[in-house]
Amino acid sequence: MKEVWFIVGIIFIQEYIVINLYYERLQLREVLEKDWKFILELRNQNYKNNFLKQQEPIEINEHNEYMNKQKLNSKFHQWLAIYDTEDVGYVRILDDDVNIIVKKSFQKKGFGTIMLNLLEIKAKELGIKKLKAKVLVTNKSSKKIFEKNNYEFKTYYFEKDVF
Repeated sequence: MKEVWFIVGIIFIQEYIVINLYYERLQLREVLEKDWKFILELRNQNYKNNFLKQQEPIEINEHNEYMNKQKLNSKFHQWLAIYDTEDVGYVRILDDDVNIIVKKSFQKKGFGTIMLNLLEIKAKELGIKKLKAKVLVTNKSSKKIFEKNNYEFKTYYFEKDVF
């Protein structure tokens, strides 16, 4: 039994070390207009079963129109996640709603959690006191990230098409 606990302990320590290395090398920077194409690619590669309103790929004109509109919104804050020199994801706050998108090749490695933690620091700096996340029932990875980071489940949301 001690051998099992020792192996589990080593795995946990290795995972902890890897995540700490990610923390040291991952940073957020404000989104620039040149980043919009990358954000669109992220949205379109991850939209199935992940976004409340997006049900199909978004066209570039629609995306650029949305991004231009949000430039004027004082409650819209967005950052690109950079690991070393590579763009690995996108986070944003709209009002108090959080959105995290991680590039597929960086998913399931702890980047989403780190991005959320860095976003929370940015929120505090902006004076935002509460964050919320609208997560689809089918989006298990987002649900896991928010639960793991002490977000409380607050409500059910029901919807029905009647036509």
